[in-house]
Amino acid sequence: MLDQSAVSRFAERHLMPDRVRVARDGGDDVLDPATGQLVPVPDLVVYDGQAGLYGRQERIRARTGRESAWVEEVRPAYRMLLPLGAPEFREADTVTVVEARDEHAVGRTYRVAALDEVSSFPVLRTVWLEEHNRKKKP
Repeated sequence: MLDQSAVSRFAERHLMPDRVRVARDGGDDVLDPATGQLVPVPDLVVYDGQAGLYGRQERIRARTGRESAWVEEVRPAYRMLLPLGAPEFREADTVTVVEARDEHAVGRTYRVAALDEVSSFPVLRTVWLEEHNRKKKP
């Protein structure tokens, strides 16, 4: 029988070399009683830990009309691998790369595009992302 926890440990050690921070919008502004001004609520950090980011291209084909030609669009998509213990994320949570083997990835932000994938033999969490911002390193 395959040892599920051993596969999970292997995946964490070899497929998740980066560190990310996942934040959720804090919600509506709140009233500061001292100033009487509305102030933004800080984002809630829901995860700060190891992950692996893997890019791929999504090909989208569509017809613009009944007699028209096919239109093809290629969009970058990213898959983020996380340990099983990571919390479930929500669509539109923001992922920031804090540390990475690829120095060009540090500082980039992504948005969670779909809920976590599930499996009958879970060994890691998979979350689909779309690129949000390519910040340059200072």
